Amino acid sequence: ETLLSSPRLGRLGWSLKSWGHQQVQQKLPTIDEIKAAIPAQCFEKSLPKSLFFLVLDYVILFGCYKALPYFEAYGWTGYFIWCWVTGMFAASLFCIGHDCGHTTFSEYEWVNDLCGHIAHAPIMAPYWPWQKSHRQHHQYTSHLTRDKGHPWVTEEEYVDKPWFFKHFAKFPISGLLRWNPIYTFVGLPDGSHFWPGSELFTSTADRVKCAVSAVAVFFCMGVAFHLSNYSVNTWFWYYYMPCLWQGLWLVVITYMQHSHPEIEVFEEGSWNYIKGQVQTIDRTYGFGVDTLLHHITDGHVAHHMFFTRIPHYHLMEATEAIKGVLDKYPGAYKHETNYHVWFKYLWYNVRFEYLIGKGTGVLRYKQSGQDTKKAI
Repeated sequence: ETLLSSPRLGRLGWSLKSWGHQQVQQKLPTIDEIKAAIPAQCFEKSLPKSLFFLVLDYVILFGCYKALPYFEAYGWTGYFIWCWVTGMFAASLFCIGHDCGHTTFSEYEWVNDLCGHIAHAPIMAPYWPWQKSHRQHHQYTSHLTRDKGHPWVTEEEYVDKPWFFKHFAKFPISGLLRWNPIYTFVGLPDGSHFWPGSELFTSTADRVKCAVSAVAVFFCMGVAFHLSNYSVNTWFWYYYMPCLWQGLWLVVITYMQHSHPEIEVFEEGSWNYIKGQVQTIDRTYGFGVDTLLHHITDGHVAHHMFFTRIPHYHLMEATEAIKGVLDKYPGAYKHETNYHVWFKYLWYNVRFEYLIGKGTGVLRYKQSGQDTKKAI
């Protein structure tokens, strides 16, 4: 037991440890130093190349539906494997709309917005509202109160929650619901992405954009219902369920990008852009999945650093350059190879319950089964 780890010091011990850690973590490169190391071509946006990937994802999804009878020949097991695969490729399509929302799809705003709706509306993602909340996530990554899309739960908030809400994320099936309907429709925690009167929107322009994107989604839902021969059963199992699995893929990807035993979350006054972005984790899923998901998994640090500048097809080249800079600062670049990422996702949801250290400037996860006093 060291002086700073002694439980007898309580919050003082935590504060001293946090203060000392921050002195080390202040030794980080500037964003300009990182940018200077990245080849200039990584910042070039190619509309033909972006359109190719948009069309490719739609062709693959079409192939998934053509292959459905072969999966269903194996009963419910085959059907759920089909949902898992189709959900993954729908998540790939989401990543193309994701490029549009970050303006890395092309140099033309109207093209980005049009193609963003083409990519997102059919998978029940309201493009403009998502763009708004997601932009704030990038601007304030790992900020305790300003980071959107990734809710940080403190010890004080956790203890006041009913049992169900404390443990909801620990149930594997919960991931199917956490994107749609919980995040986008219901609006927890950032506000509904479908309702113009939501707390997410602060201007008339935002509310009009919300209405347009919502109408685009409902139109696509109606088209799917028509193609389902107006059968609610068919619509649910072959349209809505794959959309839920797309949401599950998105939840897993997003959660794992920002969850780690050593992750740090900063309060106002302690946060800055670089300190926040280096809390992002690159994860290699393997088996070709990273490529199929347009490297949103293993090139996410580069994406976070320059989220309006680097298209997905340049992320890996940029990642190598960024690693060359961050590797000079121990612990600054975080990467894991996780072939078992789905199991790790489930384990992390059990292990990481809430953040401790509020009032010290830097918070960290309290892990399930860990005594809070010993942790701090």
